[in-house]
Amino acid sequence: MSTVLRAEGLGKRYGRRTALDDCTLEVPAGHVVGLVGPNGAGKSTLLKTLLGERGPASGIARLGPGTRPAYYRQDLAQVPLNKALYDIISDLKPQWERRVVQGHLGRFGFSGDEVQRRADTLSGGERARVALAMMMLSRANLLILDEPTNHLDVESIEALEDALESYEGTVMLVSHDRALLRALATKVWVLHNRRITEFDGSFAEWEVASEERAHAAAVAAAEDEQLRRVKERQKMQRKESAADGARRDARDARRAQRAVEEAEVRVAELEERVAALTAALEKPELYTTPDGVARSAALGADLEQAKRQLDAALETWTRATEEAERVTA
Repeated sequence: MSTVLRAEGLGKRYGRRTALDDCTLEVPAGHVVGLVGPNGAGKSTLLKTLLGERGPASGIARLGPGTRPAYYRQDLAQVPLNKALYDIISDLKPQWERRVVQGHLGRFGFSGDEVQRRADTLSGGERARVALAMMMLSRANLLILDEPTNHLDVESIEALEDALESYEGTVMLVSHDRALLRALATKVWVLHNRRITEFDGSFAEWEVASEERAHAAAVAAAEDEQLRRVKERQKMQRKESAADGARRDARDARRAQRAVEEAEVRVAELEERVAALTAALEKPELYTTPDGVARSAALGADLEQAKRQLDAALETWTRATEEAERVTA
């Protein structure tokens, strides 16, 4: 089986931060590779580095002979805003009759007079559907899809799934849509701790194989890095607040600082809970009895809930620190 893309020793850094470290991988022709990992792990960075849009700090990435990639961008910059939808598709397929152009747009939710709308009048979700309609007509034999279901409704997601199932080329798919990954992915790459772990099987098989203890260990490094960045920002915020103290309005500054402190307390509480649950799941004796296995499942559910709560608390803290910065500027 031929290889459409290969990377060796790939590394990517931003200042002191390492986004990717010594990644070696290859994409075999004909597969749908599902790339998964925590938010902020560097999935989009990996895609852009593999395609050469961002130079690596180390290593190489090469497309295989005859590989023609097409990249679905989250910012949807590939959609020409100054054209009608009909003209966008007709330009890609000038040999198509009008009914065929309209039929293709209809599969992505545009019918009747809607095909004459200019792209700059579309909502984000509508523009995403146009980008997918364009991508399905490209001559690419390697599709790179970065969160393609964001902003899409159920019918549009089904249209995308149908199109990819009939696609004869190779696909790299970044998505948090587990149903889409279960339906399509034939190989899984897990990005964590700045490295790639490859699972040679479907996404559904990977879910079954990934016990809660292994999952907790896989994401621990990423969570530690995320929390480290939060603490660095907290420290920087306190220094900036001290430097700008002479120019602050005292009442607004106190209110903003209280919000930051409350958010920090909540983050700390949830950090402790995540750490405690992770430690509990890492105890080997937990898995030696049926009761222990049942307990591990309950602990796993508690861990996922605690991590979601921690993500929400971190967002609240970020908003609070941004407000504190605003009132002290």
